[in-house]
Amino acid sequence: MARGDGIHRTTARNARMKDADIGNAQAHNEREKSSYVNQDIVPERTPYNVHFKTPTAGYKEMFEQMRSDGVISTRGLKADAEKFGELIFDVNSAYFFNHGGYEFAKQFYADAYKAAIKIVGGEQYVLSAVMHADERNRAMSDALGQDVYHYHLHVVYLPVVEKQILWTKRCKEFEIEKGRFSFRLTAPYREERRRAASEAAKNE
Repeated sequence: MARGDGIHRTTARNARMKDADIGNAQAHNEREKSSYVNQDIVPERTPYNVHFKTPTAGYKEMFEQMRSDGVISTRGLKADAEKFGELIFDVNSAYFFNHGGYEFAKQFYADAYKAAIKIVGGEQYVLSAVMHADERNRAMSDALGQDVYHYHLHVVYLPVVEKQILWTKRCKEFEIEKGRFSFRLTAPYREERRRAASEAAKNE
């Protein structure tokens, strides 16, 4: 966004959501509603939305499948924990309008999605990534006498926490930290690390 200095900036808002919130986020992001409070959403433009990662099921169902498959561990997770995260990348509409519009926005957010993957720790934790191209910027459209759309990117992910621990018989998965959850440890340790951990455990 611009701050009056002629420089365009992108922002990335990071929201955390509980089970009670994620359904509405899914309905908005995946355009599952029959009508919207936001009157600037143009349903005829929805086919122009671009998925950089398409969800394979509902967000909650994907969470449960990953838990069932052992990709994540919910050991110690509180019932009302914020299980889901959402990054929203946004740039002022004028930036895209002046640089080629829709095609430029697609390339820009393709690169933003690559950055999002690094932020969240890997694409395996991303449930959905979609660029919205169907929301009209009313003020710019009225001022210019033509339709101008506000392009932005929603990335829904699982906020995993990797906590490094030594290998012992008593501990074979990552711990839960700060109400979030983590993925199960699957990579084998080298033999010398196992021995070192074993000796450390004996001295506790």
